[in-house]
Amino acid sequence: MADIKLVRIDYRLIHGQVVAKWLKVSPVRRIVLVDDVLGNDEFMSDIYKMAVPKGTAVDIVTVSKARSVLDNTNDTVFLIFKDVDTCYQVVQKGVELPSVNVGAVPNENNRKLITSGVAISTEELEKLEELNAKGIEITVQPIPEITALSFDAVKKKM
Repeated sequence: MADIKLVRIDYRLIHGQVVAKWLKVSPVRRIVLVDDVLGNDEFMSDIYKMAVPKGTAVDIVTVSKARSVLDNTNDTVFLIFKDVDTCYQVVQKGVELPSVNVGAVPNENNRKLITSGVAISTEELEKLEELNAKGIEITVQPIPEITALSFDAVKKKM
């Protein structure tokens, strides 16, 4: 079973900030990226995998395969979701998460800006509230150098 060290919601998925900053703060042996589009696109998955440093394994899977992949790996894992909804769906399928770092959600589609780079809609807030009620710690933290906002602080900004 995976030892999940960091869970992040970031619409950019694997990018320079993940590789240069988050992997240094939370070193892992494997990144598991959960996204239905990329999980079904071998060519684009290969491109994302090339952005990861040598020695770090990468699994790019669909929501329906996430639990199986996590249950069958013995690595330390950095779990990445493109959006709140995907994270929510994975939890609904039985994946237990210790915490969720909401790191980058674009300011569009009736979302309210919470902090630089992170905007949340009312629907997304409700899903995060449900995850929080299950004992999953929710924080907002675009980059490691900035102190994380607690979920209570996020709710006050909404």
